[in-house]
Amino acid sequence: MNNVSGFNFLNNTGMVGDNIRKFGGNRPENDKAVHGRDPKDEYVKEKKTDNLNSVQNGVELSDGAKKILDELKEKYGNNTDFFIANYSSDEEAQEYLSRGTKEYSVLIEPELLEEMAKDAETKEKYFGIIEDGTRQLDKIKEDLKESGKDGEVKNIGFSVNRDGTLSFFAKLEQSSRAQAERIEKNREKKAEEAKKEEKKEARRLRDKQAVERDYKGFGRDQVKKADIKADSAEELLEKIKNFDWNSVNSEEKLMVGSKVDFSA
Repeated sequence: MNNVSGFNFLNNTGMVGDNIRKFGGNRPENDKAVHGRDPKDEYVKEKKTDNLNSVQNGVELSDGAKKILDELKEKYGNNTDFFIANYSSDEEAQEYLSRGTKEYSVLIEPELLEEMAKDAETKEKYFGIIEDGTRQLDKIKEDLKESGKDGEVKNIGFSVNRDGTLSFFAKLEQSSRAQAERIEKNREKKAEEAKKEEKKEARRLRDKQAVERDYKGFGRDQVKKADIKADSAEELLEKIKNFDWNSVNSEEKLMVGSKVDFSA
C-alpha cells in the first residue's frame, strides 16, 4: 500500500524532511545558511541608516551628535521630521523643511547638535526650546482648524537658531476644488442665516459676488502654492489666516496620463 509505482512514499517523505532540515528550508533562522544572509540584517541596516534620512548630504556627525538626534526622534518622532543641515538663507531653510512628510518639520544645524552632545546644559536648553516650538505648532494647528484654514497648510515647522530663537515656516496649497467646496459651504451657511432673517435674496446676491471675486484668475483644475516665514508662531498664524491667494498665480495640477487631480 505504501509503494506507488515503485516509489516508497513514507520512506521518501522522510528523505524530503531530512533535506529540509539539512538545507534549512524557508525557516528564517536558517536564512543565513541557505542564502548567505541573516534576516536580522535588514532590521539592523534599517536602524543604522535611519539617521541618513535626516542628515543631509555633506554633513558628518559625531557619535555623540547622532545619539542626540536619536533621542530627539524617540521623543518627537511620531509626528515630527528632523533635518540636520547647514544653510545660509531663509529660502534654503524652507527648502529643507518642506521635505517633511509628517505633521511637523524641524531643522537644526549640525554645529548646534554637536554642542548639545558636548554639554548637558546646552542639550537641556535646546530640548526645552524644541519642546516649546512643537507646542506652539500645536496651538497654530488648533487655531487654524477653528478658522477653517487648516486644509491649506501642507507643511509646517521651524528652524532652531543658535541664539535660542525659532524661525517658523509654512507651505500653503489651495486647490480650485477645495476652494469651491469652501465657498459652497459658506454659501449654504449664509443662505440658512438669510432665511432666518428673511433676507435670503440679498444674501444670495452677496454670495454670488463673493464666488466671482474668489475665482478671479483661478482656473477650475488648478492649484496655488505659497511659502510663508515668520519670526514667531503668532506672526505665522496671522500670515496664514490673512494670506491673499489672489496675489498668487495658479498652476495646473495634473496626474500621470494627463488626468486632473482634484485632491486638495
